Formats: sequence, structure tokens, C-alpha cells
Amino acid sequence: MLGNAVEILGIVVAISLIVVAPDVNGTLVRFIFYMISWLCLLFFPHCLTHFIVGRLTGVRFSHYVIGKSSITKLRLPVVSAVAGVLPLLKLRIDKRSLTSVSDGGRAATFASGAVASMILPFLVPVVAFGRLPVAWSLGLILLSLANVSFDLYYSPKAGDLSRI
Repeated sequence: MLGNAVEILGIVVAISLIVVAPDVNGTLVRFIFYMISWLCLLFFPHCLTHFIVGRLTGVRFSHYVIGKSSITKLRLPVVSAVAGVLPLLKLRIDKRSLTSVSDGGRAATFASGAVASMILPFLVPVVAFGRLPVAWSLGLILLSLANVSFDLYYSPKAGDLSRI
């Protein structure tokens, strides 16, 4: 439950920053609020989405751990080095529960985190549009597109989609 509470708190922080940002004086500070929100929406819904979809499909989980991203397996020079030192919440699956779940249920459980991490960050540039200079809003959109591109490359090789 503690892991889920952390995930929910991160999402609440993201939404709070989105709500507060338009009232913040200073374009740079507003942009920083949006960037922090973007990062929160990239990371925090990921495991919570696995948990929710998994529970709906019959997958059980034992606990959360703090670990390293599986991005390190790709051995990409800068990305793997950064991913190797940043702590990350990870959800441990009760492997026995996987045997009783359909192939579709397992696929939905594994894919859900990647899908959430690809889609939810787009909320930030949509909300920020008109509240930031156009170039900065476009930058957030390009960052979101780069995130999707990277995840579509990475996930089938070493991430959630590779587990399907």
C-alpha cells in the first residue's frame, strides 16, 4: 500500500502543479512547474497502472522495491549511465498468479505501464499551450514525442513490452 500511496502522491503533485502553474508569476517558473509535472506524469502512473490493470486481470503483486531501470540493459552511453544511478519504484509480480491469467491479461498488465508513461505526459503541453510561449509549449510536445519514440524503441527490447 505504501508504494501505491507514493505513486498516487506523485500524480497528485503533477496535477497540483498543472493547476497552480497558470497563476505563477514568471514564465520560467511556470515552465519549471510544467516540467516537474511532466516528469511526475512520466514516472508515477507507470507502476500504479500496472497494479490497477493487473488486479483487474487477476495478476497479483507482492511488493514495491526501489531499483534501477531496465534501460541500463540497452547500454546506451548517456541514457544507461543516468538510468543506472536514478532510483526507481518497481512493482514485483507474484509469479504464481501469472499462470492463471490469460495471455491477453498478462499482455495488458505489462503494456499498461508503458502506455501510461507514453500518453499521460502529453497532458502537460496541452494544458500549457497558451500559458507559455508557443516555442516552450512546442518544446514540451517535442519532448513528449521523443519520450514516445524512445519508449517504442526501448520497451520491446528491454522494457515492459519485452515481457509480453
